[in-house]
Amino acid sequence: MELLNRDEIRQLLDHKGHGPCISIYMPVQKGREKAKENTIRFKNLVNKAENQLETTGLNEHDLKKLMEPAKKLIDDSYFWANQSDGFALFVAPNYSRFYRLPVKFEELSVVRDSFHIKPLLSLLASDGQFYVLALSQKDARLLRGTSVQVEEIDLSAIIKRFEEKFASELPEQYLQFHTRAPVTGDARSAIYFGHGGEIDSIQKEKLLKYFRFIDRELREKLNEKSAPIVLACVDSLFSAYREASNYPLLFEKGISGNPEHMSARDLHQKAWEIVRPYFEQKQEEAKARYRELAGTGKTSNDLADLVPASFHGRISDLFVTVGVQQWGSYDPESETVKLSEGPLTGYEDLFDLAAAETFLHNGNVYAVKGEQMPDNSPACAVYRW
Repeated sequence: MELLNRDEIRQLLDHKGHGPCISIYMPVQKGREKAKENTIRFKNLVNKAENQLETTGLNEHDLKKLMEPAKKLIDDSYFWANQSDGFALFVAPNYSRFYRLPVKFEELSVVRDSFHIKPLLSLLASDGQFYVLALSQKDARLLRGTSVQVEEIDLSAIIKRFEEKFASELPEQYLQFHTRAPVTGDARSAIYFGHGGEIDSIQKEKLLKYFRFIDRELREKLNEKSAPIVLACVDSLFSAYREASNYPLLFEKGISGNPEHMSARDLHQKAWEIVRPYFEQKQEEAKARYRELAGTGKTSNDLADLVPASFHGRISDLFVTVGVQQWGSYDPESETVKLSEGPLTGYEDLFDLAAAETFLHNGNVYAVKGEQMPDNSPACAVYRW
């Protein structure tokens, strides 16, 4: 599984204007028996991208080189048997990146001068992602979820770095902590502060050192400022981790009890009950602002206004409908928006363009279903001024 955060999206957006950018999205069937279906679906989308590239005038050698990262994946049956619910691939000259993510994307293959990022934004907004850190005397697990999906993140590399840094300070009997690989379930050796005793027998300072290390590593690994973490553990570990943590959105409320025997699904359900009000409130407040300010000049659902406003950093909250595109072009010098009935060469999805610029200017982007929009338009915004 690949982590998606705001910095990853910024890296994608940095490729604007640096050659043809291929964006492919697709839903995925899980399991080895479905790998062939995934391969066929992906191959069809790659062919669509290749057909679009042929209209750009790219020479045969450069086209073949550009498509190479995508072509290599087509026949990788092991790769397609180990997927999440959605797959996204981004390819540009000398660059390729893919994500296996817990959301079922609609099929889409786009070739433009920038990556198409709108489908990703739902994972960073109101139905966005949160994490569950499950700690016990025998296990450490990190799960990433949305309202409907959950996946486990492998922590073994973090634990290994701790072991390399601090193992020499600890007696041998303390080296009994383990963390499981999310796919295979195999045990991986790591650090544990204790060997079966009660939590009050663990040396607190060593426990805090471990928790501070985990907290720092998670902040760097996740690189998030707006993704909540819910802690799942017994009360004594909870208080110790809260004392050690500087993560800005570690929730006050956690999942109480030993999580060793809780499945990922159980932890996800309990955590979603805790974080759902946070996500719903943020989006509902943005909707309320839009409706309250409608007609005052501080909102708009006119694409000819939204796109220039996004470039000027005027948008505070932008709502766009997932699965809907409006093709066209925008000239920043004249601030002119031109609409098209289809994805013609040189045109792009203007909803995606507005979303990308809003994101780059630190505005909130809510990529939602049509029934969740503040009004009946496919895109609307609240302005900062």
